[in-house]
Amino acid sequence: MKNVISTASRRLAAPYLLSPDGKLLRNGVVRFAADGTVEGVEQCERIDSLPQTEYHNGILIPGMTNAHCHLELSFFKGAIPQHAGMVKFIDHVVSKRNDYSREVQVARAVEEDLSMWREGIQAVGDISNDTTSFPAKAKALREGRTRYHTFAEFFGMPADGEAEAFYHRAVDPLLAAAAADGLEITPTQHSTYFMSDKLFRLGADSPLMSIHFMETPAEVDFFDRRGGIYEMVKASAGREPDFLAYGGHAERLVGSLPKGAHLILIHNTQMRRRDMELILNYFEDVTFVLCPRSNYYIDADFPPAQMLYEAGARVALGTDSLSSNTSLSLAEELKWLSAHNPSIPLETLLQWATLGGARALRFDDEIGSFEPGKRPGAVLLSGVDFSSLTLASDARTLRLF
Repeated sequence: MKNVISTASRRLAAPYLLSPDGKLLRNGVVRFAADGTVEGVEQCERIDSLPQTEYHNGILIPGMTNAHCHLELSFFKGAIPQHAGMVKFIDHVVSKRNDYSREVQVARAVEEDLSMWREGIQAVGDISNDTTSFPAKAKALREGRTRYHTFAEFFGMPADGEAEAFYHRAVDPLLAAAAADGLEITPTQHSTYFMSDKLFRLGADSPLMSIHFMETPAEVDFFDRRGGIYEMVKASAGREPDFLAYGGHAERLVGSLPKGAHLILIHNTQMRRRDMELILNYFEDVTFVLCPRSNYYIDADFPPAQMLYEAGARVALGTDSLSSNTSLSLAEELKWLSAHNPSIPLETLLQWATLGGARALRFDDEIGSFEPGKRPGAVLLSGVDFSSLTLASDARTLRLF
């Protein structure tokens, strides 16, 4: 880095910059006002000699959005074996969660929130089953750092007459605690498989939903009344699931939620093309979030990135949790996707990591791109092979401000 200055306003330059239209701009310069508001983007042939400009060797991108995270599970880092499959993974999370004190759980969430910020994550779509992560989020809010949208997750198989009371017992305490801390929060269903029919529909009017969708091979045979997930849900309920008549996971979504629902679908690993098309043809606002390293951690599986790219679908990226990942780093997710999907352009992957997630969480009026008037932060992506615009094994991200 050279020509670093300390004036109130800032100009940053790099060999490439992710422009507001989603393209990689050669020799890009972005200007910021003193409060971090973007004033403009330009191109200059000799960026390394511009006066009053910070030059960085890499790609300048706006702050990223981790569109799917379980910050509250950060204490599980390294504790759950890899490639054990979803049923054993769920059993471990449920049975071992209380082995850690609340103090430890809260402290780990605070640590990981700060780590995400330093690596350039500007916003997070975070799942909560309790208030463990709320101190970290409230601290970030007070300090003007990471913006969170919390999803108050609920799941279960209550009888119809008990569903409404069950829903409120799960969701209301989280909504109240979030309101006390000034946090943004909406209720969300956990998945298309661990929810009774009435309980799933009770969440249909939520302003924004984030639903685990076709994450694991164990879900594929669910509607055929077989497989590990089916057996787990049936045993939990003590009866046959009451939603099998939908015939499939995608069919359940379109049969239970309104067309105008603001929907985020997480993982999508086992989603077939006909599932994708059914969903895209029905919902007006749907984003598919990919968490590739989590999929590999649990099932040694891969998300359908190429299929979604070819369909022109809205895509965002997430890390999932440290119960199913080795870090909450979007740089590592980018490297993984780039290595396993070489035909997807790097600029597309960077769009997924920035504006894609911001749009999904409806933060895109403030962050996600270097558009004038926004305050998206600035991040340097280094470890780039400029001749091929690919990521090296040592690629990393660093927050500039």
